[in-house]
Amino acid sequence: MRRSRRIHGPITWAALSCVVVTAAACGGGSSGSGSINVGGLVPLSGGGAVYGPDIQSALRIAVEEINGDAPMGRKLKLQIEDSQTDPDAATRATQKLINVNRSAAIMGVWSSAETLAIAPMAIQSGTVLTTAAGAGDVTDLDDENLVWRFYPPGKYTGAAIAQAVREQKWTSAVAMSRNDPSGLTIVKSFKDALQASGGRVVDSVTYPPNQSSYTGEVGRAIGKKADVIVNVGYTPELAAMMKDARNAPDKGTWLSVGWSVNQELFDAVGTAAAEGLYTVDAAPNVDGAAYANLRRAFQAKTGKELLASNTFAFYAYDSAIVVALAMAACECTKGAALTKAIAKVSTAPGKKVGGYAEGIAALKGGGDIDYQGAASDLEFDGKGDQRSDYGVYQVRNGKVELVKKFTLS
Repeated sequence: MRRSRRIHGPITWAALSCVVVTAAACGGGSSGSGSINVGGLVPLSGGGAVYGPDIQSALRIAVEEINGDAPMGRKLKLQIEDSQTDPDAATRATQKLINVNRSAAIMGVWSSAETLAIAPMAIQSGTVLTTAAGAGDVTDLDDENLVWRFYPPGKYTGAAIAQAVREQKWTSAVAMSRNDPSGLTIVKSFKDALQASGGRVVDSVTYPPNQSSYTGEVGRAIGKKADVIVNVGYTPELAAMMKDARNAPDKGTWLSVGWSVNQELFDAVGTAAAEGLYTVDAAPNVDGAAYANLRRAFQAKTGKELLASNTFAFYAYDSAIVVALAMAACECTKGAALTKAIAKVSTAPGKKVGGYAEGIAALKGGGDIDYQGAASDLEFDGKGDQRSDYGVYQVRNGKVELVKKFTLS
């Protein structure tokens, strides 16, 4: 059973900084002075590559911001590795980040399969791991409170899709899932939530990844004539399905998860084939200071607009800010003290702060803080998971537009 992450009762940071579970627990990622090594494990190739460059940029922007007033006066040194959206490649990259680079934290991890593959190495070495993984197995890890999920778990995403379906007045659905831990978790949650509210799942289709065509699966889904076809997978699979469906007399109404609907999809199938496609994804904290700050910095650094639909970049940014604030709070870089501090700086009570500079100033003043992130308010539960607001989006004229933002009921 996992130990609870939530902190009860008063905490003194001096006491926390003396909790030692490894030789490096209080001191540094590589030494007791100088820079602190941290890693970014980012999908720069493979199925998640459409998001990788923005995740990488968000991490670099966060580290630059942090190094303006670094924790303990020790600047962070960020090493980026390509996960290739592949568990084996992610494992090799993690070995390098831990054993060679001696990273105090590894951030930006995108998929569930990668997370589950590398978590044992992070746990064994006492390295904090932040992830956007959705699989329920991540919650169940015996992880010594080292694995932190900055994106809502699949059980919440599935329930959010069901809520969106109900609010669109759709009463019947076909559920389609990529055969991987995240997809299966999300679809199970979706089916349970929709059926509990009186909706019907008339068929459930699990498909293998990375196929060039899904003619049989698409024909089966369309043939059920449900109000909506819900797909949980990656962009390449959705692109193949949209190609298969576009010649059907009535392809039906489709809804897919947010991370599959993007420019890569439009390039693959054309905007006409994707027109009208719905999607549900976590909605960033658009009214928060951190959200505005990251978008400004992203535009200045890259010359591009950071779209609200790329939620993973916002979560990666938040993970770096939270880890750095935690290091400053506990005056440590690894171990039990750091994991406690992560919960402390990001969870109420405490002064609400909307950025690293405001947070580090408050910590230096001796106060407690509650970081309000670019992606969400980051109120972690006892298992290191957190909820987020969600949005229903739709493809309109080649753009993913927000239809409605909602809170999971």
